[in-house]
Parts: sequence; structure tokens; C-alpha cells
Amino acid sequence: MQRVLVTGGCGFGGSHLVARLVRDGARVTVLDMVDYTAAQRARFPELGQARVHRGDVRDLDALTALLEAGPCDTVFHLAAQPLVPLSIEKPFETLDVNARGTYAVLEACRLAGVEALVVASSGAYYGTTSTDQPIPETAAPLPSANLYASGKAAADLAAQGYAHTFGTPVGVCRFMNTYGPGDGNTSRLVPRCLALLASGAPLDLGDRDDGTTRLDFLHVRDMTEAYLRVARYVVDKGGRDAVFNIGTGRATAIADVARTLSVMFDGGTRKPIFRGEPRKVRSVKYLDVAKARELLGWEASISLEAGLSELVRELR
Repeated sequence: MQRVLVTGGCGFGGSHLVARLVRDGARVTVLDMVDYTAAQRARFPELGQARVHRGDVRDLDALTALLEAGPCDTVFHLAAQPLVPLSIEKPFETLDVNARGTYAVLEACRLAGVEALVVASSGAYYGTTSTDQPIPETAAPLPSANLYASGKAAADLAAQGYAHTFGTPVGVCRFMNTYGPGDGNTSRLVPRCLALLASGAPLDLGDRDDGTTRLDFLHVRDMTEAYLRVARYVVDKGGRDAVFNIGTGRATAIADVARTLSVMFDGGTRKPIFRGEPRKVRSVKYLDVAKARELLGWEASISLEAGLSELVRELR
């Protein structure tokens, strides 16, 4: 990983990954439609050493030119439309970016002959689930309530197809509910709770859920380490069967996350407000991470309690 391209490198997870790569000595090029914010640059001075190229991940010619100009040996593909509410409002745009954007990255990497491509997939690949069992990588995709999941599943399957058809050295990371420092997306649970606590407003978490959902929450620094482990694995072993669940292997009720943040903030026992229609069947999703532990030597190192505590300290 000497010369690296990161698509979507100006996003939440991307900025953490780019900073880590720079610290590790890589020469990093970023392809994104936006630039780093002042807050990101203040948090990560390393970002100033990355070369940011403004562009659209769906532009195959631009991608190919970037890879050849480097030349780049490793690509991390993080570019996506990640907002579930926006996927409902703009389904075509979401599918176009998340699916066709990945197709362009796969083809550009095939043509350029990169040593490793790592694709950021999602636990959303598995659709809407309710069984209280960890989900293995062999589970089939299920229908989902939004087009974000559909786009991620399409991208995931295409990545596997390139590996098996062309021998493209590609690894797929199915991440779960990443949180951590620098996430300003208040449509997600943890940043929304933090924003409400900081403003003194009630913990009103909207109508997307009834509060009974149980999910796997992964700290962004654990995610960053997983990206690097998968890239090394792909270089060593190739892209066949290089699909990994990346999570903690534990599910936590979202209402409990909100209550924990409240107590950590000021000792208050605020009752989180969920306005979603009551569900007949509770939504549960957490991943079986045994494969990552065995083949990558990776497992989550930051507990949910420690990760949330770090974020609350930043508010003070």
C-alpha cells in the first residue's frame, strides 16, 4: 500500500482511513465530489498530505486516468450515498451512485491491474432481519425497506463477480453501524443523540423506528483497521472468497444506546422518544465475525461503552 486511491475519502469513514494511511507512509489520492471540512482538517492534520481530486466515482474515464497517473497499487472504494432517508427520497440517484459507481471502480481496477481493491459493503446487504442469531457471510440477501440496501447488495455481488470472472483482487467488507469522532450525520442514531443532548432538546429520535431494534455498533477506528487487514489479505491470497463481516458480533437495543448516552452526558435518565409504528416483529441484526478473526486476525477492540464515552467527553 505505497500508492493508494480512496474513493469517498472526504467522508466520515474516509477521513479516518486516509489519515491512517498517511501516518503509515502511503501516498494517498482521494476522489470525492467534496473537499475536507475545516473540522476534519483540524482533527486530522495528515489530510493535508493527501491529494484530493474532485470528481464523480461513476466517471470510468476519470477513474482510469487517476489509477494510471499514480500509478496506484491499492484502491479503497468508500464512495456512496449513505443516507437511508435520502435513498427513499432519491432512489435512482442512490442506486446509480452505490451500484453503478462500484461497477465503474471495478472495471477501472481491472483495466489498471491494481494489486488490491477493497469495497465498502454493508450489513444492509442482508436486508431486513429479525432472527436473534449472528449472520454469517454465506447468508443470502433478503428484501429491505430501502434502496440503500439494494444498491449495496448489487455492488457487493458485482465485486464478487469480478473476483470470480476476471480474478480481480477484490475484498468486500460488510460493516455494521459505524460510529465515532467526526460523524456529523444526524440521521444516524449516535450523532443525533449527541446533537440533541448538546442542545438541551428532548431525545426525540423521530419516526424511523419504534425503539425495539437491536443492532451491532462498530467504532470507526476498528473499521479503519479492518480495511487495512482486508487489503493485505487480498494481496496475499487474492480476491476469491475475500468477503468479510466486520462488526462486534453483539447486538444492542437502540433505546439502550440513547439511554446510555444520556447518563454519560450528565447523569440524566432521559426517556428516548421513538415515533415509529410499533413493530409486530422486532428488527435484529448483528454479524458473525469468526471469519475475520480467523483469517485476518482482526476483531473489534473498542467496546461500545468506551466508544460512546469518548464521544461524550468531546461534547464537554
